[in-house]
Amino acid sequence: MDILEQIRAGYSSFSRPRQRISDFILNNPEQCCFLSLKSFADQVCTTEVTVLNFCRGLGLNSYMALKKALQDYLIMRVNSGERLKMAVSGSGSAQELYQRVCRAEREALQDTLDRTSLDSLLAVTQALHEAERVFIVAHDFSRIPAAYLEHRLISLGVDCRPLDLQARSDMLRQLSAVEPQKGLLFAITVPPYSNDTVSTARFCASVGMPVVALTDCMDAPAARLAQTTLLCHAELLGMTNSFTAMVGLVDALAMLYTFTGDSLPSAEKTRRDTLQRRFDSCFDKQNTSI
Repeated sequence: MDILEQIRAGYSSFSRPRQRISDFILNNPEQCCFLSLKSFADQVCTTEVTVLNFCRGLGLNSYMALKKALQDYLIMRVNSGERLKMAVSGSGSAQELYQRVCRAEREALQDTLDRTSLDSLLAVTQALHEAERVFIVAHDFSRIPAAYLEHRLISLGVDCRPLDLQARSDMLRQLSAVEPQKGLLFAITVPPYSNDTVSTARFCASVGMPVVALTDCMDAPAARLAQTTLLCHAELLGMTNSFTAMVGLVDALAMLYTFTGDSLPSAEKTRRDTLQRRFDSCFDKQNTSI
């Protein structure tokens, strides 16, 4: 049940002041996402204490929790272009907007790195070393960090394959080409969560393939299916997503993977190095022989 459904369900039992607060929220959910507690109380012609009591009555521990619930509601139901317009609407000038974005990006990266434990990163690097093949699944905007993760892993010699959610038969063919226990799935998804990404993670988990989730919270559907979850602050100005923090986390993961060593047997490493040199020589501009 989303926050508006919750308010509607309890509406008839609310006091008149709480019904007045409810009416304002139900009629103006977008505006409420950006109002301070004082501004909200002024708009409804009530006190800040009454608003806080209303939040507690909904099981929320603060007014900020109410705003977050409203933002989550809108993210799931409003297209990305409209959300972007909502996000910038709270700025009085280009300078103010720029400062808001810079501050939000810095805080997102710091929050992500602060709450990511070294143990969880090392668990992922260990899973990468043990996997014969790594699959990455993502949808919509999540494909941006997915492509970056793929680039990083391939550059480190990892057998990495992106899964095309539009080609399910090909997905199954790829996933079936390796024993589940020897594979590894990275499921990348942030609100609004992709059902197809979650379904892929569910399938992999059901056949015994390890799953790593890159997502925004432990309550995310992919996180509930994963052995290891890396949490990233993906929200930008309340209404849209940014992948600055996720890209930073991918960089940290790549560095730790390199630091913890190459798990390839020496013979296999020699074989790959030889192939790499031969491949490069075929594309050498100075090599004109046929």
